[in-house]
Amino acid sequence: MVLSTNHRRADRIAFGSCNRQDRQNNFWPIIEARRPVAFIWGGDAIYADYKAPTDWSTFPPTKEHICGTPARLEELYQKQLSNPGYQHLIESNVTIFGAFDDHDYGCDNGDATYAYRRESAVAFVNFLGEPYESAMSRRARAGAGVYGVKLFDFARPAGKTQVHEIEAGIDPDVSYLADETSFHAYSNQSVAVFVLDIRSHKTPWKTGSAAYLPDYEGDFLGEQQWQWLEAALRRSQASVNVILSGVQVHSNKFPDGNIAEAWGKYPKAQQRLFHAILQEGVQSPVLISGDVHMTQLSRKDCVRRDSVDRHISLRPLIEMTTSGMTHSWGTVPSRPLDEPDYQSSLFLRYKAQVGSLLMHALHNLCSWKDVMTFPNSKGKDELQYSLEKNVGELEFDWSDRTIILRTLGEDNVPLVQAKFEMDTLSGHTSTRNTFLSKRDFMKEIKAMHPSVNSDWVCINYRGRENNLANMAGHVATGVVLVTLTPLPCIVPFFCILFVLFYRGPSRYRKQSKVLIQ
Repeated sequence: MVLSTNHRRADRIAFGSCNRQDRQNNFWPIIEARRPVAFIWGGDAIYADYKAPTDWSTFPPTKEHICGTPARLEELYQKQLSNPGYQHLIESNVTIFGAFDDHDYGCDNGDATYAYRRESAVAFVNFLGEPYESAMSRRARAGAGVYGVKLFDFARPAGKTQVHEIEAGIDPDVSYLADETSFHAYSNQSVAVFVLDIRSHKTPWKTGSAAYLPDYEGDFLGEQQWQWLEAALRRSQASVNVILSGVQVHSNKFPDGNIAEAWGKYPKAQQRLFHAILQEGVQSPVLISGDVHMTQLSRKDCVRRDSVDRHISLRPLIEMTTSGMTHSWGTVPSRPLDEPDYQSSLFLRYKAQVGSLLMHALHNLCSWKDVMTFPNSKGKDELQYSLEKNVGELEFDWSDRTIILRTLGEDNVPLVQAKFEMDTLSGHTSTRNTFLSKRDFMKEIKAMHPSVNSDWVCINYRGRENNLANMAGHVATGVVLVTLTPLPCIVPFFCILFVLFYRGPSRYRKQSKVLIQ
């Protein structure tokens, strides 16, 4: 059923990622019709890097990724800004904010080694329309990266919900007046959105066999951004705190970060993020991510380390991944903007089918126990993911003190959805809906690397990871992929063989009989 937008004003913030600037994006009118106060980019607003022609002089043949230049970044951002649907959204008085990921940073799987990281940061804040003197813009020009926070107070009149950063009092880099307390008065219907820069100071992924091992020295943020985030979260008095990362936080789905990036590859950094988010005073934290060209609802249940051997009071930490506005694992990419009569090729349709089958197999065969489940119409638990193109939103009900996490498809129908009480997310009331026991947390603590130090222990809510099951799942899906990928070439080949070596000789034998008679 399509969700109505004609009832009383719903308090929403929208999110989206993975948008090819040269392809049709059907979500702009959907977002505008749902009347969010803000649209937050979750990464890959444009694709500035590209692949060079295949080099056939090597074996196997290689196809190098070429990183974008400042001129190319500027050109593609202008192209996106000139998109009529996106222009209309901007003109509707929606706040545009967000973070970049690798492709709009300028380099596939980009990190601190990218030559144009400062220029990329400046280009991105200009694309967002961020005020020149804002703390986020100043950090970008100084080469510190693109990270920041915006506060929205839904108790204020429509069109005036965004709170100025001086009045918000959250960003530690903003110069406040001496009497700070008089400025930081906002209602209990407020939402702070923190966007992280996981590229400008990221440690490069290791290569070779080392890529398959956890990197305890690896980092995404850099010490300056860490100190900023920890201080900003402490300062926040918002009723809900949304933390956005370009790549998934809970995930540890593939052993090599060069293939599937995630915070789980850097366990020490991941644990530091959990510690910052779950610190005392941070109300109703919610994680948002993009990158993976599908949507998922993920969850870890967390407990204070010093209370595991006594009474366990669990606190859920929820992550909504919304990725793939113009392309996704389960669909054919949207048509090019300059080809209104475009028809997708048979190859692209087949590729989408193979990709869909592959990802469904991985979800059902691997031990991805962070992915949430929800009973379907038949009462059977169903994994909360979708391979369709999607956009996400958070909807806040201030009377019930609940948050709905939801992603929508191109038909404006929910793909995944879950509802949580703010008190539960804040740790004021313990969650009872869990698969975990005291024993699970004791095992997790015992397995922790000595360098990982945090007051909190967080585990996938449906159970600890099973590396053997993950390996078996990847092997099985690898077999499926190897089998299906060459199928379009193999089938015609065998058809030709059938004609040549079966029907051909048969016809010859029949003619021979006629001649003999």
